[in-house]
Formats: sequence, C-alpha cells, structure tokens
Amino acid sequence: MAHSNSDALREVYEHWGRGEWTPRFPFYADDFEWGWSHEFPGLAGVFADDETPSPRLRQWLSPWEHWECEAEEYVENGDYVVVLARYRGTGKGSGLNVDVEGAHVWRMRDGEAIRLEVFADRRLALASAGL
Repeated sequence: MAHSNSDALREVYEHWGRGEWTPRFPFYADDFEWGWSHEFPGLAGVFADDETPSPRLRQWLSPWEHWECEAEEYVENGDYVVVLARYRGTGKGSGLNVDVEGAHVWRMRDGEAIRLEVFADRRLALASAGL
C-alpha cells in the first residue's frame, strides 16, 4: 500500500513535538534544502545544509530553554505538504512561555523531502503551495 507524503512526515513531528531537533531523517533527499520565509529576518532563505541541526536552527533555538513544534493538520497539494503547526517554547532566563500558530511547507519528490520552508503566517504558507 502506498503511503502519502503526509505519512512520511509524521515521524519528523513526533520528534519535533518533543523538542528533539537532532535527527536527520532518512527520507531527506541528498539535495534537501530548508530554511525560513522572509518573516524571519536574519534567518530568511532556503539553502542546502548538511549539518543537523544546522547553524541557523541552532541560532533559532539558542534563546529558548525548550522549543517544540506540533503538527496540527497536514494539507497536501501535489508534491507539496503544508503542515499547520503549533510552536511552543520557554525562553532562557525569562521563563516566558510562547504558544503560537505557524506552518511548514514541504516539497516532496518520489517520497523524499527536497525542500522545507518555515512560516509564521499560515496563509502565506498555504499560498506558497498554491492553496
């Protein structure tokens, strides 16, 4: 039985939902690119990066005592999967708790992830995938 692109991504969100950011998943293509939308100044741009976690992800995580990302819904459109996500974190030192919506746009090719872009605004994410 063939699995959907969403099914392939569920393992990622099992880890990320626990704040585990180190796994590099076997379904990432050799030419996998990832990054952040223009909504994230200083981090914006999608690039190939072989380190896990990448320097930009380490930069994002550095002010957080704990940061996690839970998938709330998977929306497929051809080779794209938009994951409507919830981000939760606790600031280092401040103890500030954050609980906000966001989204990830994945592009898949033959069951492999070739691109991931992180969004704060779900509408922008959906539009970038043609939805």
